[in-house]
Amino acid sequence: MDHEERMTLAQTVCDRFVDKYKNDVIIGGLFGSAAKDTDTEWSDLEMLFIVKDKCKAKYKQFLYRDIFVDYHVLKQKKLEKILTHPCLEGDMGWPFYMGVLSVLKVLHGDQAQIDTWLQMGNDVPDVKFKKDLEKELPGLVNESYGRILSCKARNNMDDWYCAVLEVLFEMRDALCLLNKSWVTHDYYQGLVDTFKFAKLPKRYKEIVPLLWHAKDIDTAIVLVMELKENFQKLLKQEGIRSIGYSKPSDICITKIE
Repeated sequence: MDHEERMTLAQTVCDRFVDKYKNDVIIGGLFGSAAKDTDTEWSDLEMLFIVKDKCKAKYKQFLYRDIFVDYHVLKQKKLEKILTHPCLEGDMGWPFYMGVLSVLKVLHGDQAQIDTWLQMGNDVPDVKFKKDLEKELPGLVNESYGRILSCKARNNMDDWYCAVLEVLFEMRDALCLLNKSWVTHDYYQGLVDTFKFAKLPKRYKEIVPLLWHAKDIDTAIVLVMELKENFQKLLKQEGIRSIGYSKPSDICITKIE
């Protein structure tokens, strides 16, 4: 399937969705490689529909001529909550939706509404980003870093690189919140997108490519250790706590009978 065929399919899916849910559809659009005109014959089709709160539409995925098609359905209230509360929520939080909205090719609805939502996300006070980043940090970078060391201790040479990728992607997400910004690509190119951020760990741009292409666990450990230490120094410099609890009394322990 070439680009023109993929665009025709996207418009057809959008038209049928709008025909079914009518006035409940606020925005229907396309994101991903097709929206950027960088798709290949094997690329998938990624779509987003923003609907009114009463709409019953749900996420759907299917194959068409061996092309994977999926459309995300998000209610307006939920989207605006995400945009005004800059948490990560897995892979579908503030950075994800700001990135999608920034490149969305509108097939139904008003582009001005997209601009309004982007402004809403940009208007979130910096202090909120700091607080939400502090909440996320206990589960970011530290655990995946420890997993690399565990692979070394167990002589597990099959899983260490997966843990390296987790470190990189988790740091990418943290840097999005720290910089109040987002990326518009997946995988390695998404990491390259972060190179433009103003606040980065020391030697970040040099270490990321080296880690991505690391051939052995010992090299990876040295690089990740340096990157993690530099990341923590950056957080401290920005006045952000890298540990979720400030004192033992903050920890809630449930007694197990």
